[in-house]
Amino acid sequence: MTKLIKKFIVDRFPSRRSELAAIRRSRILFLWLCYIGVLIYFCREAFKLSQDERTLSYKEDDSSPIPAPFASFFSLFDFTISCETGYYNNNSTGDCTEYVGDTYYYQDFGYSINFSAPDLGFDNPNDNANALFAIQLTVNITDPKFTGGDAGLTAFFADKASKMQRIKGVSSYESTAVLANTYYFANNQSYALFYSRKILSRLHQTAVNVLSGNGDHKPIAMISSILVSYPNIFVEGYANIAIRPNSYIVIMETEKSDLTVGDFLSVVGGIYATAMGIYLFLYGSYEMNPWGLIQNLPCVRHKVRSALYDSLRPNIPFSGPILSKNLSSDEKVVAVEQRLLSLEFFLKEYVVSVNNIVKDDTHKRDIEAPTEKGVKISEN
Repeated sequence: MTKLIKKFIVDRFPSRRSELAAIRRSRILFLWLCYIGVLIYFCREAFKLSQDERTLSYKEDDSSPIPAPFASFFSLFDFTISCETGYYNNNSTGDCTEYVGDTYYYQDFGYSINFSAPDLGFDNPNDNANALFAIQLTVNITDPKFTGGDAGLTAFFADKASKMQRIKGVSSYESTAVLANTYYFANNQSYALFYSRKILSRLHQTAVNVLSGNGDHKPIAMISSILVSYPNIFVEGYANIAIRPNSYIVIMETEKSDLTVGDFLSVVGGIYATAMGIYLFLYGSYEMNPWGLIQNLPCVRHKVRSALYDSLRPNIPFSGPILSKNLSSDEKVVAVEQRLLSLEFFLKEYVVSVNNIVKDDTHKRDIEAPTEKGVKISEN
């Protein structure tokens, strides 16, 4: 590993014997500045990636009716709830008591009744003249122990998709929304609950889709509401609650990651490519290195070198002392030719492709070494 690191450093800062010392120093300094700058930028973007920052995009949807909210009422005394519906351009009312659940008693909370009307929805009256106007809930205290005064009546309202079982431990968004829509109801008062609906498409990243940022989204439906009280006005029973939407537009919020792994790699890679482009423009290119990581692996490197050596032997090194040997002139010419052909073969195979600039018959030449065994090296 140490040798590989040293080799990497040497390859990154190559020495050129014909280069002026001042140019070489400035070139190496510029490379160091490029690598350090890219490393700092890499660390900065990696930190941003680890923060998993997200952005919300907004969209309005008015294509479907606004569903009636889910409500859960609690009281210290036994009680009942009756339900009626009122419509635009229609003086008649409908009975919706079928959507009122049974009464349950909890030792810690008292009595509880749920209201859930999945079939009731509020259409925009501009689109539907007979749209639902309001849902009227009337609470009556039936407990014989109740003698008047305060019954401790409270209720929380949530989107129809949110149920009592989902409030705890599922989502801080849902829990907060439920707490924000919890109200107390006094005796002998009428109330109007105005609400709007919002759907948050929360990004749920996994190890696979974190690369692209297009992760799975979990829809979380919430409502925001306000309660307006009307004391001593048309009160029947303990309390009256009229439920109406204050907006017929559903707000869609979609989470998107500000930075994904793919964005991180592309940005850092772009910065590095830009720095290297400036370097090449100022100082020229590196020498070509036809071997990559695979050929330089310890378990592969020796086999790669041996295969190349066997294919070129005995014509390497290319600059060996051929002319100083006791060979005839013809043998020296042949030896030089073989070494030139070996060099051409090496350049063609590992440095530059010449298939588009040489004739086909040139590719068929063999490199014949002047040895007793007559070793041949084919270019193809």
